[in-house]
Formats: sequence, C-alpha cells, structure tokens
Amino acid sequence: MNNRLFVRALTALIVLNVGYAAHAQRVVDQGIVIENVTLISPERATPLLHADVVIHDGRIVEVGTNLVASPHARRIDGSGRFLIPGLIDSHVHVGHSAALDDDAIDAHPELWAAYRAQVPRAYLAFGFTSVVDLDITPTDQAWFEGTRLHPHFYSCGGGIKVATGYMAFNVPPPSSPNFPNLVYEPKEADHWPKSLKPSDYTPERAVSRAADAGAICVKAFVESGFGMFNWPYLHTETLQKIQAVAKERKLVLIVHANSVDSWQSALDAHADIIAHGLWVWPGDFGNSAPPPAASNVIAAASRLKTRVQPTMQTVAGERAMVDPALLDDPRLTMALPPGVISYLRSAEGVKARNALLDNYRKASPPPGFEPLLKATIERIRATFKIMLQEHVPLIFGSDTPAAEGFGNPPGLNGRLELQNWADTGVPLPLILRAATLDNAIALGLSHELGSIEAGKRADLLLLKENPLTNVSAYDSIETVFLNGEPIAREGLRAHD
Repeated sequence: MNNRLFVRALTALIVLNVGYAAHAQRVVDQGIVIENVTLISPERATPLLHADVVIHDGRIVEVGTNLVASPHARRIDGSGRFLIPGLIDSHVHVGHSAALDDDAIDAHPELWAAYRAQVPRAYLAFGFTSVVDLDITPTDQAWFEGTRLHPHFYSCGGGIKVATGYMAFNVPPPSSPNFPNLVYEPKEADHWPKSLKPSDYTPERAVSRAADAGAICVKAFVESGFGMFNWPYLHTETLQKIQAVAKERKLVLIVHANSVDSWQSALDAHADIIAHGLWVWPGDFGNSAPPPAASNVIAAASRLKTRVQPTMQTVAGERAMVDPALLDDPRLTMALPPGVISYLRSAEGVKARNALLDNYRKASPPPGFEPLLKATIERIRATFKIMLQEHVPLIFGSDTPAAEGFGNPPGLNGRLELQNWADTGVPLPLILRAATLDNAIALGLSHELGSIEAGKRADLLLLKENPLTNVSAYDSIETVFLNGEPIAREGLRAHD
C-alpha cells in the first residue's frame, strides 16, 4: 500500500471510531433509569427525543440520550411516553373541606376521615408533587405532613388578616389553636377587639409569626367585601409595612386581591404575587365588560412585572351548587372517596347543597346569584385575556378549595384550572411553564423544583400523551415520581 492509500485508510478508521464513540451507550450501574422517553422541560426550547434520565437518592443525576441501565439499576421504559416536571400548585388550603359542611362532618365522622385520608393522595393523582398553602393552621400542617404519602408541602403560615374582616369575622381567644394571624389596621380601629392590645399585632410581629412557622411566603388579605359588603381590610400603608418586613425576612409577599382597588393597593405595596384574577369593580354587577380602570391596573401589573395567579376555578367551581354535573365526572373518583360521593348524591347531601345555594341567593344583590355567577365568570375570563395581551407574568394556583360545596375538589380542581387556562387561549407551553418552573422561580424554589435538570429533586410525571399538543394530556398521567420513587397513578385512586 502506498503512502497516500495508507493515509486514507487510517483517516477512515479514525472517523469510524470517532463516530462509534459518539453513539456508544454508557452503562448506568445504580439508581433508576427512565429510558427512551420524550423529555419536555420548560427550560428547553424544544423537547429532547429519546432521552434517558438517571435518578439516584431522590435526585436527577444525569440527563442524556445514550444511557442504559445495567442489571444493577432499575429500568423504566419510556418509549412512546412524555416526561415532564411535577406540577406545583402555589395556592391551596389543604385543611379546608371541599365536600362536606360542618353538619355533615359532625354527623358522619367516618366520611370526614376518609376525605382527609384522600386529600394528599388526590393532589398527587393529578400530578401536583408540590403544594403551597397560603393560610394554614399548625394543626392542619401537622396532619398533612404526617400522612404517609403526600406532596412536598410549603406554606405562608397563617394569612395576615384584619380582625372582624374577611376570614377573621369571629376572633376566638388568643389561646385558641385557630387564632388568626392578625395585624392592627389603624384605619379600621373601630372594628378592633377591645381585648387585644394593638402593639401586639404589628406588621413586624405578623410576618414573624409566619416566618417562625417555617413559611417561605406571607399572604395578606385585602378584601373589603367583593364589591357587595363593607368589611374592614388591610390598607395600602399597612400593606407596604408588611412588604418591607417580608423583604427583610426574605419572604415572598402574596396579596389576596380581586378588585381594581385591591389590585392597585397590592401594586402600590410592590407585592410579589397577586393571588387572584380581577373581577370586582364599581358599577352594574351584571355587566361583564371590564372598564378602563381594570385594563389600566392590569397594564400596571405588567409594567411592574408583578406575578398573578388568575385562579379562574375559584368562582367557576361554585357552578356545582346549581349544576352538580361534576358528580358524574369519572375523574372525581381520584379526588373523593366513594362514600363521600354517595353522600353528595344522597337526599341528605342534596338538601345540604340546596341550603347552601339558598344562602348564596339570599346574600346576592340584584340580579340574583345565578346571573351574577355567570357575569363574574365572564369577567374573570375577560380580564384574564387582557392579562395575556399585556404579558402579565402568570403563575399557576388553583385556590383549592376556594368556596363551600364540592365544586373545588382536591387535585381535580387544579386540573379544571388547567382546562380554564387552555379554554381561555393560553398557549400550552406557557401553561406547563406556569405550573412548573415559573412557580418555582416566583417562590424561590427553582434550585429544587420546576425543571428536569441534574441536581434537582426527582419529582416527575410520566404521561401517555403530549402536554404541548393538548391539555387533555394531563389526564393521561401514568406514573408519578416523588423523590424519585415511581407511584402508579391508579394506585392513588380514592377508597373508603
């Protein structure tokens, strides 16, 4: 062989070997390997096809395309499946009932026990591997975190409220375990209980109560009465003081606000997150068209880059009082035990639902509860569309359970919120990002959650369908990974 031919042959051999090395598989000797899956993670511009994900000690340790499990590792075949980060619901109330009223709980303690046993499992069944409770009592937190299987739990501690105002209408003795996290509001001094010393309820102490409970955030309620009542509430100056202390303690400030005025107060206080959409403004309650004031405050939120949880299902869930079709949704069996569903269908349950509906009707101004409910849902959708147009930064929260009745069941309520977003025209990649990485960033958790990257916690969902193609893919969850441990979704179904 002459020199020229020898060089050509040697070059071809080198190229061949380099090509083989580039495509050679690396053997993984320990942990779990999810093989040949389509990986969809919000930090990536496009899905990673034929991906392999290695999990060890509850963490993602490697993401690649040429990894294979040895006999010493556990192999999970992801062929034809889609892997996404576990979802985060950043607005829940795990201790509240989403099915049984106080009378039913007293009369049927066995149903209440079955309901409570399913709550944490229900969140997992619908893909929520992390939840953030915005107003939790120590008793409820201890119960939830003490259950055998539950999502990762974060909280704002006890929400900051005004005495005799929203969520604190009746103030128990300070020794009560359910005593609310109150702050003295000077502009509402006439409503302050004489038995409580104002200097004990400063913004500094209110934030400290949350921080001392291990909170990652604080929630402050700015609610004067949904445009129908006149309740005492937190005013802007006090809210600004709460925000100043929250920043010192490195806590995120989340403000309950749903009106033009309360949104403006939240913005003036430089709140990090507004916990609701916008549906309250002066004028005809039955008119669903947003006025310029609503558009202006939404535009201001966009300029300030204030994050918003639209919580569309908060109000939409109240339709169950009028139309109980949710009881026929097969997904409900993942959220509520069979005995609870049977109770809701029973004469006793129907009577309780009708009594609740009568109370809502009595409290509603003209034109009445049903027309107002319809108009309010339309208002929420209309303002949400403006938020999309203005590029308001959105994060996902369901406010589960938002109201009395069974219309906001755990886990399923978040799935219905996802549907509301899609029906309103939110692009599917934005929905996924809002429920994963953007939530994690907003709450200071992105070092742990929100994407499929090496070093992060292995909270993952294996789906049969592509969530970038249709929102119904969130109904196709096959396996939930919590701390790297695979849990068959079917095994999370409710039972008595």
